[in-house]
Amino acid sequence: MTSSGTATTGNTIGGRLVLRGVTVVDTRSGGLTPNQWVVLAGGRIEAIVPEGTAIEGVAQTVDATGKFVVPGFCDMHTHVLQEEHSPVDSCTLMLAYGITGIRHLAGSTALLRARAAGTLGMGEHAPELLSLCGELLLPMNAPTPEAGVAEVMRQKAEGADFIKTIFVSPKVFFATAAEAKRQGLDYDGHLSPGVDVIAASKAGMTVIEHLGPTELQLIAASTRGWLINLILKLKPPKPPDLSPEAMKKAGRIMIANPILGRLNADAEALTKTQRLIDSYSDAKVRAMAAVFVANGTWQCPTLIRNATMRLCDDPTYTESPDLRYIDKPTRAFWASVAKMFAAKVPPGSRDTLKQLGALELTLTKTFDECGVKMMAGSDFGGGWVIPGVSLHQEFDLLEQAGLTPLRILQMTTLDCAEFLKRAATMGTVEPGKAANLVILDGNPVASAGNLHRIAGLVREGRYYSATDLAGLKEQVAGRIAVEDPEAHDAADQAIA
Repeated sequence: MTSSGTATTGNTIGGRLVLRGVTVVDTRSGGLTPNQWVVLAGGRIEAIVPEGTAIEGVAQTVDATGKFVVPGFCDMHTHVLQEEHSPVDSCTLMLAYGITGIRHLAGSTALLRARAAGTLGMGEHAPELLSLCGELLLPMNAPTPEAGVAEVMRQKAEGADFIKTIFVSPKVFFATAAEAKRQGLDYDGHLSPGVDVIAASKAGMTVIEHLGPTELQLIAASTRGWLINLILKLKPPKPPDLSPEAMKKAGRIMIANPILGRLNADAEALTKTQRLIDSYSDAKVRAMAAVFVANGTWQCPTLIRNATMRLCDDPTYTESPDLRYIDKPTRAFWASVAKMFAAKVPPGSRDTLKQLGALELTLTKTFDECGVKMMAGSDFGGGWVIPGVSLHQEFDLLEQAGLTPLRILQMTTLDCAEFLKRAATMGTVEPGKAANLVILDGNPVASAGNLHRIAGLVREGRYYSATDLAGLKEQVAGRIAVEDPEAHDAADQAIA
């Protein structure tokens, strides 16, 4: 794909940028319109006209003959801004993998203030921050319904776009969900132990992340009423009496691999999971899906996050060549968690986790068949989840689940725009929409694998060739290598 004109590739365009000869993909229907000229100006799509149309004031022309253009990808579940170091490298990688928009799932007062001041420090080559919540809603800041309601109001005043709940008590869950609705905020996140997913949907929970997490959503899919009643009566365990340093370490392990955290808290946790798997009912899942459709409850499956938890010590992840993008301390920590996982999970439990993975794919497919709204996210921040790379792994897992290539494309483009109520500015390739585009070497409606074949990208009207994007990846790997000469190894020097 060649580029010509007065502007330099990868630099801001002074006039119009034209993608010449490209096939425009309709993300609504999957329709294809070949041999188009997409005219970009001022960070917007100015026009889409048949090839050969006279256009004045062109600063740069990109020959995209034989290519396909779609909206930029969105990763709707990431924690890129929570890194201990600068997020620049991770944001750069995301852009290099075609991600032009992100939804951040754990904010803070500092991040909300930085966004307001324009000082987030995401770097020159970065996706757009589409949505940001405040502090996670946890038992620490929401121990009672009254405290939880006050926390929701505080976050609203600070400018949070939505509320994310993790592990609050059922009473706090429903009180804060009601307050979020009163405040006009989405209420997203995890189901809490003791919270029935049907009741959560009816209460206005907007998005369920990680399919529940999975076990908590599978309760409503179980035919074992006694087990459901038992689990619903459980209360979140009290935090262990540990030193601040020990609590921090336990928290890091839980974030890296929640399965390991569950086993540390309850040695029989996966036995309970097996009971849920054995009592899975397709009819109950479809009934649950009907409730979600009626109430507008979305799902963000993050299948890759779930997979890296279940396969924590699998060489697919522990020896991935893409670990060159991850700094040595992080790789070493992930490897240490993998060693703990290997020691903690017996063969029988590994079979349970394998079954759970297959069931997650089935659940995702059934939700799609039933019309449940879903969007793509990777949950970068967990163990072995690599920024940018992970969203493409999510595409592959969605394909394994049986979703069509068009649905996968929609989950990272059109559906994101609908969820964010930004359909007027994103989600399709049409005049007036933001000039955030991915140019592909293959038809993404014919095969989801073509979503990986990125031939170029436009971010707010700024064009990046495939060479430019490869260069961005190498810049990140190079910076890691300078900081750590062993960065291209797979971190087998794990801390004990």
